[in-house]
Amino acid sequence: MRPARPHRALTALTLAGVALVGTMALTACGPRDRPAPVAAPPASGTAPSAGTVSHTLTVAGTKRSYEIHVPPGTGTSPRPLVVELHGGGGNAGAIERQTGFFDLADEKGFLVAAPNGTGRRADRLLTWNAGWCCGQASQNDVDDVGFVAAMLDDIAAHYPLDVDRVYVTGFSNGAMMTYRVGCALADRIAAIAPVSGALDDDGCAPSRPVPVLAIHGTADQNVPYDGGVGTAQENRFPSERGRADRSVADSVGFWVSHDGCPAIPAQRRDGTVIQATYGPCADGSEVVLDSIGGGGHAWPGGRKGRPAADAPATGLDATAAIWDFFARHELTPA
Repeated sequence: MRPARPHRALTALTLAGVALVGTMALTACGPRDRPAPVAAPPASGTAPSAGTVSHTLTVAGTKRSYEIHVPPGTGTSPRPLVVELHGGGGNAGAIERQTGFFDLADEKGFLVAAPNGTGRRADRLLTWNAGWCCGQASQNDVDDVGFVAAMLDDIAAHYPLDVDRVYVTGFSNGAMMTYRVGCALADRIAAIAPVSGALDDDGCAPSRPVPVLAIHGTADQNVPYDGGVGTAQENRFPSERGRADRSVADSVGFWVSHDGCPAIPAQRRDGTVIQATYGPCADGSEVVLDSIGGGGHAWPGGRKGRPAADAPATGLDATAAIWDFFARHELTPA
């Protein structure tokens, strides 16, 4: 599968080699080395206990799982929800170690869901079917969009969820899945924020304009900024070698066009970070691209992944930036 050619409006930005960086708060209680305890969801209409638990549900005959984090003092008033999707070969615990969203949720008062992909093992080397990537999930055409939708239904049935403020972010393969969720569940998702991923999906047809914040390093050797075949693709998934990803310009350009945004962005530089903002767009949406000059394949400002992973850039707090972006968007009546 060859990546599509970049949109002209973004070509200059791509050639400029611009950059974004993020610094994130690490969890106060240290790395999460163990999975969250499995618990029955609270009864509908009751205040859930603060903390992190794991739930399971069956989707298309397959048992799936997700962790949910509830901030202190949640009560029964509707709360926003951030869904964080792990990268290829990761799991719910891995993405939280990278991002630290649980700590930020405790500070800001939103729910966090960290679902698990699928793989040969139940708890690791998991992937998402994001189109033509990645791993067994893509090869077996796993219905991960259906799983995310079912998880949202499950959360809404048992937790005080503000259904107009549901957001999705993810890293790498999880960022690709973030794009796909934005494509398929636009009527349920208020905004998306893919980090170090590409829109590797030929069937993207969102039902409405979707606000997008994309974050990507210009020196990413796994999912290249300019698209094509990465030189450092996941060795643990041999079938992915030779995979061609769409460029950042083309991935972001799709949303610029779909959301009815101005073709020329407003730009500002902050150190190694150049932010391109396309807006205002249709229905109050916006598309923002934060590019990290020299940034690799990592969650900017977050905790480093496996030992061989790139070191995160440290010029901007990606987790905080994503929440700030999410906080200014919600679903509006059609």
